[in-house]
Amino acid sequence: SSGINAECPLRPGNSDGAKKIEKYLDYENFRHVCCKWHFKLTKAMVFCFDSKDYSQIRNGLTVLNKILPEFPVVLNLAQALEKRILKVKEEEKTVRPDLYALAMGYSAQLNSRRNTFIAEEKFHHVEKKSTENSASRNSSPARKDKRADSVKRRDETDSEKKRRRDDDLKKEGERKSAEKKVKQDVSPKTKANGVRERDSETDENRSKIRKK
Repeated sequence: SSGINAECPLRPGNSDGAKKIEKYLDYENFRHVCCKWHFKLTKAMVFCFDSKDYSQIRNGLTVLNKILPEFPVVLNLAQALEKRILKVKEEEKTVRPDLYALAMGYSAQLNSRRNTFIAEEKFHHVEKKSTENSASRNSSPARKDKRADSVKRRDETDSEKKRRRDDDLKKEGERKSAEKKVKQDVSPKTKANGVRERDSETDENRSKIRKK
């Protein structure tokens, strides 16, 4: 911290980006910027390896080998690079052996530096979301009442739907039983009428025969 405060203010790049430089970055902001640089560099390398292009993969591996003493430092960024390097080794083993050899060499050196990687929280200050505030908001009486009302309305809606469904089923059952009863009442009368009609036709035929 003391070193950067003593040396970096003299560097033109260590400003807040304003045209008229009124203040320079403090140590914590410098760490934020440095982490952003590491993230951007990792993103660029991942893009090179995912491109499947020979030149981009080869150039990416060459750059990573040159800056290996200083990069990567953050654990999650190193893991992202390691994952892409493993993929390059699997894909290029039989297709492009020179890329496979470069990837193998870099992977070995990266593994040898594994114990030097640090978590992002140690590399720069990471603001964590306040769980206490969210918990207090969730546990506030107004929010509790709102959730209770929502659950109550949902329960009422479900019970209303169930009641309407039961009423519909009941009405359907009553309608079917009424239709069945009507059919049962009509059926004997129809049979009796048919018998009477046949008897009357028989009597008419008999009277005609007698007249003849």
